[in-house]
Amino acid sequence: MLEELKSWKGTAEVDGKQYTNIADALSHVKADNGVIYIKLFPTALKGQESRPDPVASVPTEHSTKVVAVDSMIADKEYTITVKKYMTETATASFDFMEKWNNNKPMPLRTMTGEVLQQTKGMVKMRLHGVGKAEIHCMRCGRELTNPISRHYGIGPECMQKVGFIGLAIDDVDLIKERLTNLVWEGWVIKSAITSCEEET
Repeated sequence: MLEELKSWKGTAEVDGKQYTNIADALSHVKADNGVIYIKLFPTALKGQESRPDPVASVPTEHSTKVVAVDSMIADKEYTITVKKYMTETATASFDFMEKWNNNKPMPLRTMTGEVLQQTKGMVKMRLHGVGKAEIHCMRCGRELTNPISRHYGIGPECMQKVGFIGLAIDDVDLIKERLTNLVWEGWVIKSAITSCEEET
């Protein structure tokens, strides 16, 4: 999770202390802190000052509580980000998706939902998409360059791949609604989860 934050372009607050950039914030995070509370405050990127960025222009903050995958419990909401292979169908060399999820991969790499069951190495979850400001696509993980795409966290190519055909990129409210209605239930390999945040 901390590695993924290094590309954040705005300001940050860690455990109540404000920093002007994410590098300063992360340099003060100690590995033995346990639970860390992080707030990210978007700002406009260089070269985009003349073009309003919806993420930067809306006064928003995103508060997260980073938790260990093994500490997830039922009756709580978590936002997880997984490795790319959890969004792909089974192959001859890796048949996990076919054996455990009827060959129905996660539609997005970043999704939110609840824990249904757990084993030592896997967690079964009911997940849905979420339209929120992101600088990386919640499906493929690539950096989003379009300021409108950054408003809901998915790029135009990936919108088509998850079935949002016929939607204009600026249909922000409709896209957020479709993302929330994009539901998946299945087993996730715990080691495939690259970040886990408890919704607070």
